[in-house]
Amino acid sequence: MNFKFPNTPKEFEKFIISKKSITIDEEIISLLISDRKVVEKAINSDTPVYGLNTGLGGNLSYRIKAEEIQDFQKTLIEGRAVGTGKPFSESISKGILLSRIISASKGQSGISIPTFKYLVNFWNHDLASVVPEIGSIGAGDLTQNAHFALGLMGLSNIWMKGVNVSGPVALKQKGLTPLKLAPKDALALINHKGVSLSISALALAFARRLYLSQEIVINASLEGFQANISIFSEAINSDRLESGQTKVAEQFRNRLKGGVINHRRVQDALSFRTIAPVLSVLKHAINRADLLWIEDLNSSADNPAVINNELISTPNFHSIALSLQLEAVSLAVSAVASASVQRIQRMMNPDLSGLPKYLSPVGGVSAGMVPIQKTAGALLGRVRHAAMPIAFDPSPVSDSIEDLAPMTSEVAKKLLNQLDDFRLIIAIEGMVAAQAVDLRDDLVCSYSTKTFLNKLRKKVPKLVEDRGLGPDINKTALVLDQLNQS
Repeated sequence: MNFKFPNTPKEFEKFIISKKSITIDEEIISLLISDRKVVEKAINSDTPVYGLNTGLGGNLSYRIKAEEIQDFQKTLIEGRAVGTGKPFSESISKGILLSRIISASKGQSGISIPTFKYLVNFWNHDLASVVPEIGSIGAGDLTQNAHFALGLMGLSNIWMKGVNVSGPVALKQKGLTPLKLAPKDALALINHKGVSLSISALALAFARRLYLSQEIVINASLEGFQANISIFSEAINSDRLESGQTKVAEQFRNRLKGGVINHRRVQDALSFRTIAPVLSVLKHAINRADLLWIEDLNSSADNPAVINNELISTPNFHSIALSLQLEAVSLAVSAVASASVQRIQRMMNPDLSGLPKYLSPVGGVSAGMVPIQKTAGALLGRVRHAAMPIAFDPSPVSDSIEDLAPMTSEVAKKLLNQLDDFRLIIAIEGMVAAQAVDLRDDLVCSYSTKTFLNKLRKKVPKLVEDRGLGPDINKTALVLDQLNQS
């Protein structure tokens, strides 16, 4: 039976969590054997092949003798293991391994069969190399992948069941011997996009979950505020297919079914009125990023690559398309988060909401929910800061031979951190929307909002007198996590 690899960021994340074993179809092995023959022919050739019989980067002009190529493998890896910072999580490290297995299985890497099988065996023993979080400029994740390779060779630490363990100790416990590299294997292990792909997958899967959380919360805000929902009409949105606005408006028409809204104004503030255009930008950005991620995962980023029975230098390690699209996701998150914070404030304003000031049932000196606006503002400041792009104007390296870099892994890390803050903003809006709904007597809610409130009120009670709301933010975020996965 053919083995089905995960093929979307969401599937990729689930596969890492599931710890499923990998089996390799013989057709894949046959493809790799065919590519490997090209490498073996080139070893003794007088033709210069980048990284096989030449140096790398600024050392491109240096020729390596055939008898030196074997020893060069270890030297190549150790000399480029210059990553720094705290280690990536075990999940990200496992994603690096998984992405290299998947991309190598598509061919062109020239990886030796024993090394490819070792990667699969490493995965099946639930191991992952410990990799520091700083070092890649996105032109292939060379320096961090070198640490990935060292773990396979038993020369650095390894993740084993959530514990950072000495490499030799981990391999011994699993009954494995350190990986021995054949010519070209060093490049196959370090010159790929594994780090960028792993972080991007987790970030995009997270973003998609948060999109659903935001949709749930906005629906409750619309009902709590009693907003004018004619903005979602088919007539208004029908010609906005490309942006995705048409589909988002349809989703809200469906979510709002079963509820009764008596809108109080001809039109509301833009944070309510432009929900479909703003949310559609985020959804469209995530969808586009998913497609670019899939393209990168399922194609070779190797340089040189085996193409048409030749080892050819390629530019495919340069993940600029994915990097810039991740920046687009980050900018869209900032726009959606800004709108969320504005709705939080609108719902607490009695002149706009028709509800008690600060959503306090007791009034007077009660602060109600207004202090939480400061927390939301602080989080929004962080979200906006993270939206500042870094995928431009990189510092040239390697004697300026590498004078362009997409900074893909750094962009992905930035997005992942931004999403942590965005998640809490969504939770705050959820708390405020729930309070607004509870303060409207005899409100007939949609099924979506009823479900959200029923789950939330089991963990977070309605505000009846002033209390510290800080712990409730995380509780609300966890409730939304559960809802968007159900």
